[in-house]
Amino acid sequence: MTKKTKDFIQFVLVAGMLLHAASGQAQVCSLNLSGVVYDQYTSGPLEFANIFLEESGVGTTTDASGAFSLTGLCEGPVHVRITHLGCEPERLYFDLLSDTSIAVYLKHHKEFLEQVTVRSEHPEATSVEVRSSLTTRIIDKDAGKPLAQMLESIAGVSALTTGGGIAKPVVHGMYGNRLNFLNNGLIQAGQQWGNDHAPEIDPLAADRITVIKGVAALEYGSGNIGGVILVEPAPTTNDPHLHGNLNYAFQSNGRGHTLSGRMEQAAKGYFWRITGTIKGIGDHRAPDYYLTNTGSREANFSANLNTNWSSRWTTTLYYSLFNSQLGILRGAHISNLSDLSAAIGRDEPFFTEEDFSRQLQAPRQSVRHNLWKVQTDYLIDNQRSIRFVYGGQLNDRREYDIRRSGRSDQAALSLRMNSHQIQVSYTIVTNKQTRYKAGMQLRSDGNRNNPETGILPLLPDYSRYQAGAFLTLRQDNHPWVLEAGGRFDVTNFRVATISRTLPRSIVRYDHTFQNYSLTAGVTRTLSNNWTSRFNAALLSRSPEVNELHSFGLHQGVAGIEEGDPSLLPETSIKGLWTHQFGKAGRFLAEATAYAQFVHNYIFLEPQDEFRLTIRGAFPVFLYRQTDATLSGFDLQVKWEPYDRWELSAKYATVRGWDHKGDLPLVFMPADNISASASHFLKDGKLFSDTRIGLNSTHVFQQNRLEPDQDFLAPPPAFWLLGADIETRIFLKTSDLVLTLQAENILNLSYRSYLNRLRYYADDVGRNIRLIVRWGF
Repeated sequence: MTKKTKDFIQFVLVAGMLLHAASGQAQVCSLNLSGVVYDQYTSGPLEFANIFLEESGVGTTTDASGAFSLTGLCEGPVHVRITHLGCEPERLYFDLLSDTSIAVYLKHHKEFLEQVTVRSEHPEATSVEVRSSLTTRIIDKDAGKPLAQMLESIAGVSALTTGGGIAKPVVHGMYGNRLNFLNNGLIQAGQQWGNDHAPEIDPLAADRITVIKGVAALEYGSGNIGGVILVEPAPTTNDPHLHGNLNYAFQSNGRGHTLSGRMEQAAKGYFWRITGTIKGIGDHRAPDYYLTNTGSREANFSANLNTNWSSRWTTTLYYSLFNSQLGILRGAHISNLSDLSAAIGRDEPFFTEEDFSRQLQAPRQSVRHNLWKVQTDYLIDNQRSIRFVYGGQLNDRREYDIRRSGRSDQAALSLRMNSHQIQVSYTIVTNKQTRYKAGMQLRSDGNRNNPETGILPLLPDYSRYQAGAFLTLRQDNHPWVLEAGGRFDVTNFRVATISRTLPRSIVRYDHTFQNYSLTAGVTRTLSNNWTSRFNAALLSRSPEVNELHSFGLHQGVAGIEEGDPSLLPETSIKGLWTHQFGKAGRFLAEATAYAQFVHNYIFLEPQDEFRLTIRGAFPVFLYRQTDATLSGFDLQVKWEPYDRWELSAKYATVRGWDHKGDLPLVFMPADNISASASHFLKDGKLFSDTRIGLNSTHVFQQNRLEPDQDFLAPPPAFWLLGADIETRIFLKTSDLVLTLQAENILNLSYRSYLNRLRYYADDVGRNIRLIVRWGF
């Protein structure tokens, strides 16, 4: 080796060392990350919360004041994971460019909270609206259940079911057309008028499901005199890395499988997210027999794209597809009057098969729902913003009856609804205490019967045109929060129906209704541990087409339903008073009392009549109108008597009274009470946040009915016992959650008053559920 070659090698080595030293000096790891972790409900600090930086593996815990500090950190992007015993973990992403301080509000008491809040300052006072929410953790844990049965964990919410797989929520005794569903900000436009029509929404595509109990929901559309249910995805993030989750759920009753997944990512100027769900469930089983033909199948998809045109202007594109097939209990469809009389109240339904089956036969339903949405938000300045939303929906529903001559595969009801919605809202924040919001909504629906059925339709063809406008005011002047608002809507129905008498002819109706709504509410923070809210509202609702013009067999509930074209709008006056108490994170309570008077209350009344048709024999129900009062009380309590122990309970009661008939209202939920006890184990090297729980529910007998108000007396009270165990395995950049649940452990035979098929069969028996969730 020549001297020149040796000199060159030495030069390269020395230069390399100098460059390495220079780069090491440039990467000065001297930044600090500090902050405080709070309990969002009480705003109190959370001690022993774990803070973990995924990139570096550095971590710490909070002290008695909820504070933490990490020093010697390098500049660059970081993922921060915050966990606490009994809380939903929170994962933050940001670029660490300088010393940074954050405040994190965790959902420590998930039964009472709306969402995780991460802010640089104390969260503003809770809205006067009375809200209860399901969070991501609860939604994932209930994977495979219908949306309404998920909501039953909220005090004051029950489920009106049709067998084991179809459920609709009941809020303070109100259900059906009186509840509005908002699917990602759009009023759900489907065939939700039927008690057997579950919402055409995939709950696993949501990160938060919120129930607004009745009186402060003006901006969410008209007619919601019973409340609003918001199904919302998570807000977009700025995390450029690919994240998501994969969920699998197995249930023994019905031998069902549910698989769902999500992926999302942010890039410069845009964000995308896709979700999907596949579900297959066979015949459910009562303790003593199979509930033949009660299986279901689902295949759902959604996609979201968010674009930031500038710091002031963003646009969101959203699409979802919901597909489901649902079986209806075979024993609920009877061919003649004598067999129908024998079927009602029978211990075991007719047509019960001895073997399990996944096959879906008539009677069954097939539903496909498409939803697309364009939303754009523009921030005019720091005080003013405007939002424009266009949404379209296409709903196809087919119901298959047991028909002669091999025609059971020919739909007996075939409906297609096209819906278009335009919403514009304008918000002004004059200062930190006052906010005005005004908006308008236009909506058009076209509902058509497809001619493939060959029989007279249950619902007529119709078009609906609706225009509405609202104005709300919020004044925040601690310790008071005041809200008020008004709304006006005009609704026009143009109906083409077939006459009920012979000879048949086309009869046309043109209904126009005007609805007025006024609300006001006040929140008073009485102390750090006590908040009181009061709401009052005057609301009105137009009758829906099914209430006006139904005429025929509604096969999903195995009954003949007849509407009344002369029905008038409902007018409701409701008062609602809520108190929330919390003490040092150890004790929490929320109590709500309400009373609601409804003029021209519309209800479906069972008649003392069985009617024989060429499609079988069925009970008859008529839509009636009366003056009614609904009142009740909800209570939800949580207590942590010792570290790692958690006790909770909820109670709900509702009373409904028909003033004209001087009778109780039918289909009101029975009083119910539930309780649970949970114990959290100490974290180990592998398993964290491990919880063992026991729960029970007691439903009282609905004894506030006269003997002749229904075809069958309300069933006796029942008590259900359940248990569950849950644990989490934290990996460096992902986590695995394992949950094992047991429902109706004692395999009790019972019938729920709110199950429309209780006339014919018991409810489902024991059910073991395994849920596996991998988040990355």
